[in-house]
Amino acid sequence: MRKPFARIIFAVGLAAGAALVTPSLAADAPQKVSPAVGKPLSQAAAAMKTNDFATALTHVKEAQAASTHTPFDDYTINQFLGNIYIGQKDFKGAETAFEAMASSPALPPADKSGVLITVIQLAVNNQDWTAVMQYADELSAAGPLPDNVVEPVAVAYYNSGKIDKALALAKQGIATAQAAGKPPAQSLMDIVTRSQLKSNDTAGAAKTLEGLAQTYGEPNDWAQLIDLSFGTLKNLNDLQALYLYRLRVITNATTSVDDYAIMANITTKAGYPGETVAFLEHGMSQGTVKAGDKAGAQLGSARAKAAEDTRGLPAFANQAKARKSGDFDVKLAEAYYGYARYAEAEEAARRAISKGGVKDQGEAEMVLGMALAGEGKNADAADAFSHVGGGANMQGIAHLWTLYAQRKYGATPVAH
Repeated sequence: MRKPFARIIFAVGLAAGAALVTPSLAADAPQKVSPAVGKPLSQAAAAMKTNDFATALTHVKEAQAASTHTPFDDYTINQFLGNIYIGQKDFKGAETAFEAMASSPALPPADKSGVLITVIQLAVNNQDWTAVMQYADELSAAGPLPDNVVEPVAVAYYNSGKIDKALALAKQGIATAQAAGKPPAQSLMDIVTRSQLKSNDTAGAAKTLEGLAQTYGEPNDWAQLIDLSFGTLKNLNDLQALYLYRLRVITNATTSVDDYAIMANITTKAGYPGETVAFLEHGMSQGTVKAGDKAGAQLGSARAKAAEDTRGLPAFANQAKARKSGDFDVKLAEAYYGYARYAEAEEAARRAISKGGVKDQGEAEMVLGMALAGEGKNADAADAFSHVGGGANMQGIAHLWTLYAQRKYGATPVAH
C-alpha cells in the first residue's frame, strides 16, 4: 500500500481557506484595532491587494512594534501574518500565526470555524499530525467535522497510529462522497483498504482497490489489485498468469524484475517471442530491467526468435485460416497481440469464435477483449470480456480487464 499520505497537500488551496478569516479593518467592525496598530495594518492591506507581500510584512512588523496592544490588536496582526505567509508560501509561519489566532481570547465566534479549518489545512501541509488532531478535536466539539477536513484529519489519525478513528472518518468521507455522486478521496480509500488487508478481509480489500483502480487508474493501485488476484485466485495456469501480466503492463502497474523474468519465461514457453521482447523492453523503459540482470539477459535471444517468428507469421496465418476449427486462429491472435498488432489479433480471434472447435472458448473471448482494448475499442472490449466463460480464475481475470476497459471509455465506477 502507499506509504504516508503525502498526496494530501493543501498548498494550492490554502488561499481559499484563509479567505474565511481575511483581515477586516472596516470602520463598522464589531471590534476595532488601536489607532497605532490600525495605520500600518491599513498600509499592509493595500500592499496585499497587489500581492506585494514583502512590503505588507514590513508594515505588519511596524504594527507589532507599537507600544501597546489589545488582545484584538494581536489577533488582527496574526490574521495579517497568516495571510501574508500563505502568499509567500511560508506555510510553517502561517500555521504559527493561525494557531495564535485560534488561542486568542479575542477570537470572534463567527471566525472560529474558519480559523480552525485553516490551521488544520496548514498543519497537514506541514505534516504536523499532532496539531491536525488537536485542532480537529476543537473543531469537532461544535459538531461533525466539515467535509473539507475529513480527509486530512483521517490521514493524520492514520499516520499517528490511531487507526480506529482514521477508519471511522474514512468511511464517513467515502459515504458522503458517494451520496453526492462524487468519487471518494484516494487517501480515504487507502485507509479502508489497509484496514481490510490487516483484518484479512481480502474480498473487501479487492472491492476497494477496484474502486481505486477504476476511479483513479494509478499504476500502484493496479499493481496492488493484480497482486491480490495472484494471491487469491487458485491454481493459476501459465495462460491465466499471462493475462494478469498483460494487464500489469498495459496499466504500467509497478512490476519487479523477477516478475518481468517470469513474464518472459511464460511467453517464451508458449511460443510468443514477440511478447517476450515487448515485456522485457517495457521493463527497461520503466528502469526495472537492466541489460546485465537475469531478465535483461533474455532480450538478445528473444529478439532473434521474434525476428524468425515474424517471418513465419504469414504462413501460420494461412494455415489458421484454412483450418475448419478455430484452434490455430486463437494462437495466431495471441501472437499478433504480443506484437501489438491488435486489429489483426481481433480479426483472428473473431474468426476463431465464429469457427468454433476451440479447446478453450474463454481464451478466444479473452484475447478478443484484449485486442479490442489495445485498439482503443474499450466499450466493445468490455462486452467481449462479459462473454468470457470458464472457471473462477478466468471470470476473475476477465472482471479486472472489464474494469480497465470501463475506465477507458468512461463507464460509471463500481460502487465500493
